Amino acid sequence: MVARAGETLLRTLAESEEIQIETRRDSKSPLHRTTIWIVPTDAGVFIRSGSRTGRWYREALANRQVTIRVGRRTVAARVEPESDQSVIRAVNAAYRDKYGAAWPDSAKAVVQRTRLHTTLRLTAAGA
Repeated sequence: MVARAGETLLRTLAESEEIQIETRRDSKSPLHRTTIWIVPTDAGVFIRSGSRTGRWYREALANRQVTIRVGRRTVAARVEPESDQSVIRAVNAAYRDKYGAAWPDSAKAVVQRTRLHTTLRLTAAGA
């Protein structure tokens, strides 16, 4: 029941324009928080980095436990790299739909071929 509530909250937060992701390299490292875009699709909830060298992205891969935050609402989540090409196409479409009108240049950038490999699936912790 708690996992289902976490997934529901994660989907709700994914409707926000931006979220904050909290990462840390390991349990003893300092917490790092940054603002990123997030998209829901029929296949799940996804985030994407500008590059493989971005701090939050590297930390999320090193320690798959992250926290997604919008205001005071938070959900503990886990990231997993996504490689299914049909899912990645759906994530691209979701980024274009959600952000294309307000930020056309940034929306184009986030769906460039060089960024597709940074697509991460989010699932609520314990799901």
